[in-house]
Amino acid sequence: MPKRVVAAIAAFGIVTASAAGASQRDAERGPFLLVSLPALGTVTWRCDPSVKPGIGPGLAGMALGFRAFASSATDRLRFRAGRRIDVRRTVQPGKSVRFPYVPFRVQTLDVTQFTEAGTLRAHVTVDFVPHLLATYCYPYLPPKVTVRVGPRI
Repeated sequence: MPKRVVAAIAAFGIVTASAAGASQRDAERGPFLLVSLPALGTVTWRCDPSVKPGIGPGLAGMALGFRAFASSATDRLRFRAGRRIDVRRTVQPGKSVRFPYVPFRVQTLDVTQFTEAGTLRAHVTVDFVPHLLATYCYPYLPPKVTVRVGPRI
């Protein structure tokens, strides 16, 4: 086979692989760091750019996640969105959890950690406020977030 044909076939394979990778990247972006909770872990968000932003079902393209610090203790999580979404998870140190895409603008995450030193609680409220200028599909366009971390009791 001439070298040009081999080179063309190889180039086609690279382009095809790149296109497949691009379609996977377009399917989901993130996770992006949203907030770091002291002694607990990090809260992230991710986006499905194929879903157009908006109110109601159009917000289904946003989802939260949590990664526990490797040096932390076991965390208990409660994710809520709307009146019907209530997901509870236990996360071991260094592990992570991805919450589902839901069609609700406001999503909350409660993190509780029980140790000998006491109980540490954090409450994170994320508001994917619909707006016309941009989507939340980029790390430099974070959603509105409110964080409360209580002292160990």
